[in-house]
Amino acid sequence: MPDLTKIIKNGFSRASCGLKKTPQCPSELELGKYLDKSASVSQKEKIERHLADCGYCLDLLVTAKEALKDFSTKPNILRALKQQKWFILSMLSLGMSFFIKKYFFQFLTLSLIFGLKWALGAEGSRNLVMIFRSLGQKDTTDSEKENIFARK
Repeated sequence: MPDLTKIIKNGFSRASCGLKKTPQCPSELELGKYLDKSASVSQKEKIERHLADCGYCLDLLVTAKEALKDFSTKPNILRALKQQKWFILSMLSLGMSFFIKKYFFQFLTLSLIFGLKWALGAEGSRNLVMIFRSLGQKDTTDSEKENIFARK
């Protein structure tokens, strides 16, 4: 996914160049229908005529299209399974511990290790660790404060 903050900042910087919404501008809902191609033919023509003269609506439409560019319409099951691989492995090893009783404790330990890997690898856990680290730091400069929450 592209850096959404960059897209929004670019949109605001272009909007500050004197582009203003007029009473003739279509609503955001109408522009959204035009963007996802669900507008009727007459609405589509009306919006296209308006876009030819209105820089504000054109900029709004371009910004929305850039923001939506990388969203896929179909969920990718393989990607979702890959993101949850540690959880799946943890549950699989937990189940195996009950079916192969000879290696009960080994599978249970493996399940615990995979479960910890899943829990500590989650996005929320990383955010909490960064927050607690930043609370523990004293006398940091402004540039260091900005870099505390940067992804590594």
